[in-house]
Amino acid sequence: MNLNGLDIEIKRSNRTKTLSINIERDGSVNVIVPHDLEESKIVDIVKSKEYEIHKQITNNKELNKERIDRKFVPGHSFLYLGKSYNLQIEDNQAEPLKLFNGKFLLSSKSLEKAEDVFIKFYKKMGNPILEKRVNYFKEFIKEKPNEIKIVNLQTRWASCTPSGNLNFNWKCFMAPPSVLDYLIVHELVHLKHLNHSRQFWDEVSIIIPDYKTHEDWLRKNGVKMTLRDNL
Repeated sequence: MNLNGLDIEIKRSNRTKTLSINIERDGSVNVIVPHDLEESKIVDIVKSKEYEIHKQITNNKELNKERIDRKFVPGHSFLYLGKSYNLQIEDNQAEPLKLFNGKFLLSSKSLEKAEDVFIKFYKKMGNPILEKRVNYFKEFIKEKPNEIKIVNLQTRWASCTPSGNLNFNWKCFMAPPSVLDYLIVHELVHLKHLNHSRQFWDEVSIIIPDYKTHEDWLRKNGVKMTLRDNL
């Protein structure tokens, strides 16, 4: 679907009963709709939201100006669970990367593949945290995910598939624990409501009453949760 020069991807789902518009951080837009919703109704609803869509895209562009292009040199800071740690290069370190005494210690032998090393670190450290917090929150929601993975998502923090799989971006582990909890709850509730309906947000708010605070944090700081401009 094209809306005045803006390409919008339409995704039909048997699990949703309402139309949901998603504006990604890179400016792309997708719309999740019930499987049997007529094309003409989809067009009418999306057109009625045209102003809000373009406003959010413009806001995202402004926020993207705060993006940080990190360099793998001594003294540059890298995020982990909401805190910044300066980088230090170590010549005699067997482990590719470790967090020790308030610093990220990167082996000089791993310098050429530093991006991959950092991503592996976030995945390794994130797995037990994710498992623990998902097990905690799923008791409130009474839904169990089929599978949980930490992956590289281009434009999203996390996703819930129609088959009940939860995927989390490795960048999530740059965020503070409270924000990470919100992202986990958000996706767990999607196991019951594969949309952003009133019922969805009501259930999120029961578990995370101040969820809007965490959404605001992600909106303002999300562009800083990266290793370089395109990663």
